[in-house]
Amino acid sequence: MKPLGMQGLVAAVVTPMTDDGELNLELVPGIVDHLVANEIRGIYIAGSTGEGMSLSDEERMATAAAYLKHCKGRLKAVVQVGHNSMKAAAALASHAEECGADAISATPTGYFQAEGESGLVGLMAVIAEAAPATPFYYYHIPILSGASMNPMSFTELAAKEIPTFCGIKYTDAGTSYNLSSLQRVGPGLEFLSGTDEAYLQSLAQGYEGAVGSTYNYAAPLYHRVRKAFENGDLVEARLWQSRALEMLEAMLSTCGRASLKAMMAMVGIDCGPARRPIEPATAEQLSELRRRLEAMGWFEWINLQDTEVS
Repeated sequence: MKPLGMQGLVAAVVTPMTDDGELNLELVPGIVDHLVANEIRGIYIAGSTGEGMSLSDEERMATAAAYLKHCKGRLKAVVQVGHNSMKAAAALASHAEECGADAISATPTGYFQAEGESGLVGLMAVIAEAAPATPFYYYHIPILSGASMNPMSFTELAAKEIPTFCGIKYTDAGTSYNLSSLQRVGPGLEFLSGTDEAYLQSLAQGYEGAVGSTYNYAAPLYHRVRKAFENGDLVEARLWQSRALEMLEAMLSTCGRASLKAMMAMVGIDCGPARRPIEPATAEQLSELRRRLEAMGWFEWINLQDTEVS
């Protein structure tokens, strides 16, 4: 099975909610339009940014169906189906395939951990088998999943034992240097960088596609990074990556993890508060975030007109 080949930016989309924490999927068409207008290449549904682990199974299915409906023919779509219940994960995978997902992806179980790389491959195989006609990407995010493993050993085993295995969403900036080793043990597979803070680093390592939270509302910054890098202008590339880092520092120091969703309101699409256990941002925190974004010139940065990508 061939990987999707998602070169460029893939937005880890938020799950829009009302002020009282219920799904607000009427906003999905507008979100998709916004992403297309900003040259996003694909979307990743119900991952960390999409609060997938905080949604009920029914909500996850509804969210996936809404995004898949509105991005069909416009954006490649990957549905994250990881779950502590393997039965539930398989059901989510089957549903994603029925709804026309371009790929599925899965985190490992988080309460009872898989036993080594072979055990992890066995768990992922159960999920992938439920969507036999759909490419499968493992979601490597050890800082949140707690699943520590040798990614090269996992890749080598998964390539042999999971027919639909197409690659990894790799969210571990500290070991992104593993790309060449991953490609050696998994030739032809697709490895997607998953760390916004290290986008320039990922380009230097050779990652062609990247999945990230802030691509939802700050794509022009990252397009500038890539354009400058491809033109051999590292000074310009570092400038735009540093501006992305300045944005991220303001976000996380004011609203914490809730900022990953709250920022949507800054581009005119209010997707509601984060759902607990993420602590929702207060009005005061949001006000301070906006003040800092205005002071650094962020609103001018993202409204740049010459951000074409190849």
